[in-house]
Amino acid sequence: MKNNRIILLIAILMCAGVQQAKADSPLTSTYFATYYYEYPIVGQAETSRGLNAAIMAYLADDNNLLDVKAAVINAIGWNYESTSNASQFWDYLATKHGLTSQTLTMSSLNAHELFCYGYLLALDDYFNVDAAITALTLAAEKNTTSYTIALVLAITEAQKAMDYDWCAVWKYTREVLNDTTLKRDIKTAAIQSVVDYMILYKSSCAE
Repeated sequence: MKNNRIILLIAILMCAGVQQAKADSPLTSTYFATYYYEYPIVGQAETSRGLNAAIMAYLADDNNLLDVKAAVINAIGWNYESTSNASQFWDYLATKHGLTSQTLTMSSLNAHELFCYGYLLALDDYFNVDAAITALTLAAEKNTTSYTIALVLAITEAQKAMDYDWCAVWKYTREVLNDTTLKRDIKTAAIQSVVDYMILYKSSCAE
């Protein structure tokens, strides 16, 4: 009887650990919007916790800085249940390009648009990030020097790696930090806030 109780206790602790790992993960724990409060749109996004016409217009405007767009999406944040911010933005982009949601393709989007769509996808459903990784990878291919794109892609890839390799969570971030071809188009404080979380997984690496 005592052994059965011990086994039950271990099982409960393991389940609790899994739930904690899901709640405490790269996409949900890297909050850098606070370093962009001088941009009113970031505060609006943090308050709304979702998209509205003004926020979508800001994200779709190619003249706005990419790192501020990242901060806006970061401020919108995530939810335990899937949301539809990405699909709303997709519809907005379709209208912008004079297309329908069905005829718009990712290949027709520029790096900014792909990035915003991909990051929104990642936060909409952070348990399933394959489609987000695809969009962010395309964004990185269209803009090979953006530190912002590379860092958010690394965060999203790290999110997926949580399921099979905690060392990779740190490695994805380290690769961005060591890439000298990237242009620092994001605040150092924002980068550091991401590193402060990701480096917690460094101890999982054998080297």
